Amino acid sequence: MLLNFMSSVSIVVVNKLVMDKYGFHFAVTLTAFHLWSTFFLLLLTAKCGVFEIKRLPVRDVAKLAAGTMGFICLTNLSLQHNSVGFYQVMKVMTTPTVVIIEALLYQKYLENRLKLSLLPVCLGVILTTVTDFRLNLTGTIYAVAGVIVTSFYQIWSGTLQRSLDCNALQLQTYVAPLAALFILPLMPLLDQYDMNDLHSIWYYNLNVQNGAVIALTGFFGFLVNVSIFLVIGRSSAVSYNILGHCKTVVVLMSDFLLFGRPKSFKSSFGIVLTLVGVFWYTSLKLEKARVEKEARERAPSPKSVDDDSLTRHEEKIDVRSGSREE
Repeated sequence: MLLNFMSSVSIVVVNKLVMDKYGFHFAVTLTAFHLWSTFFLLLLTAKCGVFEIKRLPVRDVAKLAAGTMGFICLTNLSLQHNSVGFYQVMKVMTTPTVVIIEALLYQKYLENRLKLSLLPVCLGVILTTVTDFRLNLTGTIYAVAGVIVTSFYQIWSGTLQRSLDCNALQLQTYVAPLAALFILPLMPLLDQYDMNDLHSIWYYNLNVQNGAVIALTGFFGFLVNVSIFLVIGRSSAVSYNILGHCKTVVVLMSDFLLFGRPKSFKSSFGIVLTLVGVFWYTSLKLEKARVEKEARERAPSPKSVDDDSLTRHEEKIDVRSGSREE
């Protein structure tokens, strides 16, 4: 969770710098670069013995790869066409969307007290960002589509690791290159690739400075993609979203410091309210985990139950017939 926190905050800040300060307005191409960076760095880590590549059914992984493509692509497009504030408002809506999808499609219901703890989280982020709305139709469409796709992506990330019996690195080794291939047809459609246009990617002034920052986004993209699977595989999609809201607060603080966002009482109160909700939800989850652990420790193991049943059965035979014992 610490790895995901640090890398996710870093990639939002660095991506925004690449798009705004260095003028690289090609979000889909940047997404493809992040995916290929993830794949090649995974091959390097596997070569170093960090993990062993496992054969997985491509058909099963393809669904998650499509979700990965949509998740990263729509997130980058939303960040490109919206302010950081509206971008974060729409990201926070992923949490209730995950809860609704899991209830409707997977019959997985969240406890009422956990649902209640989500309210200050959502309200806090909305309060923090509501003063920064600069709505536009294109950006809103990308943001709404991103919420839906991201919700399914997060749910599938956890279920697929368990169903295929693989770890996060093994799964991401297949997902990243497939998602990068899926995104190829979208690059000339959503980014400017016209050779006759001076604002196209072919005329971008790539130099050592902006090239190094773009390369840094690829490294952070690798860390984000891997850590998402690690967190969701060991917790849940909702827990991952709560971690996301902690990241939201830090990203918004960076917005104040780096991008000149005006400070206000409403924004500050929203940050505090978000943190209250995060701590509340975390304490409830820890309490629930402690109760479940104590219940497992008190419950007899299946083997001991079988042994007790056998002993009682033998005692009954001894009482009813001594000849059976002989």
